[in-house]
Amino acid sequence: MAPGPAAFFSFREHDLDGAKAAVGEDFFTTSMDLVDRGASYDFRFDGVVLGALAVGVAHVSSGLEIGMADLEDCYYVNYAASGAMHARHRRRAVEVTPGYGAVYHPVGPVAMTTSDEYGSYAVRIDRGAVNAVLEEQLGHPVPPDPVLDPHIDLRSTPGRRWDRLVRLLCDEARATSSVLSHPTIAAPLHDAVVTGFVHATEHRWRDALGRPSRCWSRTPVRRAVEAIRSDPAQPFTPTTLAHLAGASTRTLHDGFRRHLGTTPMAYLRLVRLERAHAELRAANPRGTTVAAVAHRWGFSHVSRFSQAYRRTYGRPPGATLRRG
Repeated sequence: MAPGPAAFFSFREHDLDGAKAAVGEDFFTTSMDLVDRGASYDFRFDGVVLGALAVGVAHVSSGLEIGMADLEDCYYVNYAASGAMHARHRRRAVEVTPGYGAVYHPVGPVAMTTSDEYGSYAVRIDRGAVNAVLEEQLGHPVPPDPVLDPHIDLRSTPGRRWDRLVRLLCDEARATSSVLSHPTIAAPLHDAVVTGFVHATEHRWRDALGRPSRCWSRTPVRRAVEAIRSDPAQPFTPTTLAHLAGASTRTLHDGFRRHLGTTPMAYLRLVRLERAHAELRAANPRGTTVAAVAHRWGFSHVSRFSQAYRRTYGRPPGATLRRG
């Protein structure tokens, strides 16, 4: 299921009451106090709410003491872009510095103390989405409150990948014309952030997620291919394709590798490239642009779309649009 339309937010505040209201609107109700009660205060917060996610980048000019009650129905991840933060959660201390983040569970209050000039990435993920991804990836139920490690290492390979996705969403949230308004782009990004989180954080099932899941039958692959070719404009994600194929995402990924030598999402991009090519050939250059066609078919980066198009068709997409 697509996550629904993206809702963007942007706040600039110079008082604590305004900052608390801004954070409470899309994240959590908090208490905030200046470490130095006489310090000046400036707060910036930009981000996007997308389905089960809220992702933002924040900056505070002066050190804060922040408190949150139980998060109840979500996980919350906070990690540093600049400065540092000390946190306590569920009787554990967490140091948040560049490269390391804190993971807060739905149950258990949170106490945080930031440095001056603290910049951070904030990610709220619904508990149900985390559980659903874990169960889909593992193929069996997990407890309603799976215990995740309170530290997240953003220097690890899965941590770096997840960090890049979070930063991409934050960059798009601040863009004047964001590609997140296109469901074909937003849906797989949403899916990738939630799935990437369960691979980046530590928990009891981490080793199981790393083990391969074999697919010897061609049937799931055939079903996914038929779904893609029948309507490639659908906002497919690895999860939705796996559901349509009657397999797990890991099993379907192995099946595509084994039988087609590619991945489900790479195959989807290839089919969409074919449809974009057909649209460019038929379009009136005065009525559309290469960027509009690229975004309509799920390509968020026009430069990468142009490179893929040139490799496949031997000329840039603009030449096709002008000449047909």
